[in-house]
Amino acid sequence: MGILIKGDFRTKLTSKLSKYRPKDKTPGYQKEIFSELFSNFPQFKAHVAAYVERNYCGVVINDEDHSNPETLIDLISFDELLMLNRWIVDRKRPRILKQK
Repeated sequence: MGILIKGDFRTKLTSKLSKYRPKDKTPGYQKEIFSELFSNFPQFKAHVAAYVERNYCGVVINDEDHSNPETLIDLISFDELLMLNRWIVDRKRPRILKQK
């Protein structure tokens, strides 16, 4: 049996998040964005946990071990951090499916 994610998917993005610059590869900036998403959006935290559990054998993300983003920033690579942060960009624009 799974646990329901208590996330309000209608939550508005903060000013900083709504102006997210995906091409800004400054580590400090990307870590700041990740920290804000991880701390304020339970659905993002669940997405990060699912990603890490799929890609890292023997690593489990839970609130006791990883209650703050700093513990995960050292675990994931910078490219992974960028990929997870792109959730903001993906959330703002609808996806267009290519037809064959």
